[in-house]
Formats: sequence, structure tokens, C-alpha cells
Amino acid sequence: MINVKTTERNGKVVGISQVSEKSAVMLISQYGKIVRIESKFIRESGRSAQGVRLLNVEPGDRVAVVVIPPEEPNGSGTLIQ
Repeated sequence: MINVKTTERNGKVVGISQVSEKSAVMLISQYGKIVRIESKFIRESGRSAQGVRLLNVEPGDRVAVVVIPPEEPNGSGTLIQ
């Protein structure tokens, strides 16, 4: 099985998730930085590529959690602040 090429630049692979074009992806860093992006906007890359940057983290910060939120049945989500 071929995975992404890991280097010091992109770090180790800690998990994978299967998504559809209707899915969203939410990333949360250890320092509390959060980004949510629809998977249809994430560029595809080959298996031997180094990945696609979704979240810029500061030195010392790391991605703590990656969540695939459940799809809303009617397409209208609720934002909680």
C-alpha cells in the first residue's frame, strides 16, 4: 500500500478518512486554531504526493483532531457561537 510521502515538512500520517463531495472536514490544532472546509474544495493529489495544506500551524503547534461532521439531511447547518 502506498501512502503520502512523509518528510519533516509535512510530518507523519496519523489518520485517514473517506469523504464524499458532500462532506466537510474540520481540523483543530493543539493551540485552538480551527478550520472547516467542504471536501469538494480540497485538491486531489496522487498517492505518492506530499499532501495538500489545509491548516497553517505555528511552530510547535500540531493538528490535534480531524473530524468529518455528519451531513445535514436538508443541507442547512446550524452555526453555534
